[in-house]
Amino acid sequence: MFGYRVTQLVGHLPVLLTLLTVLVLAATARRRLPGRARSLLLAGAAVLLLVELFSTAWLAALPELIRSRALSGGMRQFELMNLAASAVGWIGYPIGLGLIVAAVFTGRAATPAPGQPWGAWTPPPGAASTGLATGGLPPGFAAGHPGVGPVTPHQAAGPWGGSDRPPAAPPQADPTN
Repeated sequence: MFGYRVTQLVGHLPVLLTLLTVLVLAATARRRLPGRARSLLLAGAAVLLLVELFSTAWLAALPELIRSRALSGGMRQFELMNLAASAVGWIGYPIGLGLIVAAVFTGRAATPAPGQPWGAWTPPPGAASTGLATGGLPPGFAAGHPGVGPVTPHQAAGPWGGSDRPPAAPPQADPTN
């Protein structure tokens, strides 16, 4: 019996320690986390910690509860208690995790992805110094190299018919749709 309880405690210990660490770090990170995000993180970690403590206590008490209910003939009551204990986890874990996920996204402004207009091309870094921007040869290529010069349609197409070069204009909408 004692070995079972120790095994349950040791098995839940990493999660309990992790949640305690999250609580301590969130409580002390006043400058790094905005107020609402920190509050949501603290609430989520506290909910998860309480659910995990309840789950650990329930599992540690389970053998004694089963023995006492089996001797008294009240297995139906034990089944209802077990269902209620399971429901605490079924409800508590999603709530706690949802609060932590909300903390991740709270207070963060959406930033547009860096991009350029459709079909725009910028030379790679250092291209101006190598002459690539003006049609010159890249470093290490001799004049007359077969890969340098105007690109034929066959060279531009990839193995599946695509190209690694941007189109001159964005694709037009199909008027039949």
